[in-house]
Amino acid sequence: MSNTEKPKVVIFDLYGTLVKFGVMHHPFRVLLKWAREQGRAARGDDARQLMTVDADLFQLAKHLGINAPKQILAQLQSQIDEELASLTLFEDVVPTLETLQSLRIPIAICSNLAQPYGAVIDQLLSRMELHRFLSYEVGFIKPEPPMYNQIVTELRVKSAHCLFIGDTFIADYEGPIKNGMQARHLARDHPPTNHTLSSLDAAIELLI
Repeated sequence: MSNTEKPKVVIFDLYGTLVKFGVMHHPFRVLLKWAREQGRAARGDDARQLMTVDADLFQLAKHLGINAPKQILAQLQSQIDEELASLTLFEDVVPTLETLQSLRIPIAICSNLAQPYGAVIDQLLSRMELHRFLSYEVGFIKPEPPMYNQIVTELRVKSAHCLFIGDTFIADYEGPIKNGMQARHLARDHPPTNHTLSSLDAAIELLI
């Protein structure tokens, strides 16, 4: 790595990095589309609001000023439940996290997501000791600097000692780099480069 200091903390994105969907309905996109059809104008911060308010589907709809019928909301909740039931881990996740734990390297999860999707951590990663930095819990989203700053502050580590890994270039690579962290862009099924990883287990080589 260009930074000669070895990482002391590894931070992972969640969806697309550790977790994959089997089914995707995009229920919040459906909700916003329905609202537009009813005359509600789209707002520039709709997506950010969805990901920074600690609330379930019904509360989020109210927060956004969307007065959807209970039947529609119930259908969308069923879609969320179906998505959550379809979630699985990528094959390299458990071996990589177990190796990090054996090396006593702290692991953090940093993800932009609406509150219902945070359930996957207890659903699939309950055995792991993880520090959570989820957008709806901290009130910021990647690549906003306060999101990365909160990790450094809470874990009491220098930015230069953090290694961020995720599948979204701006949020998981460019953002961390701009905030002084080390980072790798996860590009599965692509040849690795100096700035990318083709699998999670390749990250271990950066730590030992």
